[in-house]
Amino acid sequence: MKRLLTSNAFLLCLTVTSLFVGFVLSLLLRNFDWLSRFGALVICWGILLLARPSLTGKEIGQHIGAHDSDLSLFDPQYYVLKGEAVPEWVADNSISRNAVGVYGPIVCFLGTFINGFGNLLNGAAGFC
Repeated sequence: MKRLLTSNAFLLCLTVTSLFVGFVLSLLLRNFDWLSRFGALVICWGILLLARPSLTGKEIGQHIGAHDSDLSLFDPQYYVLKGEAVPEWVADNSISRNAVGVYGPIVCFLGTFINGFGNLLNGAAGFC
């Protein structure tokens, strides 16, 4: 279960699925309040993305510059340039950095927007 809750791909799939189901239910039931409700679920998925470092128990490391290049030791490209395999801790750090810095904020913003304004589509669609 922990592996699923810390998977960026799984949580992003849940986000898209929640939005799709909310939209389809809204059309079938002729009430966009359902899209708004599913927007609240999307916020939950965003919070889980933001909480990835806490759930894995591994903090995001600060960038440490390598003396032989301008790249950070936390950058997978550094190891690729050296011809070495990317260490697991670097890959995990990169996944957490993407979850906290990119995916989580976008998903939370999207969910908040849909939760707050999704029901306004009732008037536009003539479902009032």
